[in-house]
Amino acid sequence: MANRESFAILGLGKFGMALTMELVKAKQDVLVVDANESVIDDISHFVTRAVIADATDEEELKDLQIGTFDHVYVTLGEHVAASIMATMIAKELGAPDVSARANSENHGKVLRKIGADHVIAPERDLARQLVFRHLHPNVVNYVHITSQITLAELTVDNPAYFNKTLGDLNFRRRFHVNVIAIADDKDHLNQVPQANDIIGPHTRITVIGQSADIQKVNNILSPKN
Repeated sequence: MANRESFAILGLGKFGMALTMELVKAKQDVLVVDANESVIDDISHFVTRAVIADATDEEELKDLQIGTFDHVYVTLGEHVAASIMATMIAKELGAPDVSARANSENHGKVLRKIGADHVIAPERDLARQLVFRHLHPNVVNYVHITSQITLAELTVDNPAYFNKTLGDLNFRRRFHVNVIAIADDKDHLNQVPQANDIIGPHTRITVIGQSADIQKVNNILSPKN
């Protein structure tokens, strides 16, 4: 079970509401803030605390001790000025981890400039995930750490790579990616793989590296018929 942490959600549009319900399912401590009384009434019995307040009002956010939360999500993306103000206030109040939703590249640039730790663009991110999944169906799981760096779990389906050691395959030198975990067909996970560990048929390996390099490795390990 995940550690219990504290989250503040500023804004309860569709994205903010979906995010809130996922955190509730994960049994996290959740404060939600929105100026709409009916929305707060609807969500209040699910969350730790629900408050009718203006997320752009510094005094109100100070009273809510926003700076003490482990994570703050500013989900006011459709209201550009409000999201910028709420993000700036949350950082000024000492919030250590602020994620803000952006509705355009320029909006995202401003949010980063004023201190947002993470900028979220749900539609863009979903589109990127769908395209990546269709183009690379053998990639089991992946996370885009940055626009260039990806962590991905790949399945080794190419017989030329069966029953060889990591040292033999030398992924770092040949493909410029690092293997950080190996899982066999029984889901036994080796989190500290060594050079003499053997890659069996259809083994899953977790690699980290440049997105383009990982795509090349995936095409080699799981060639299309």
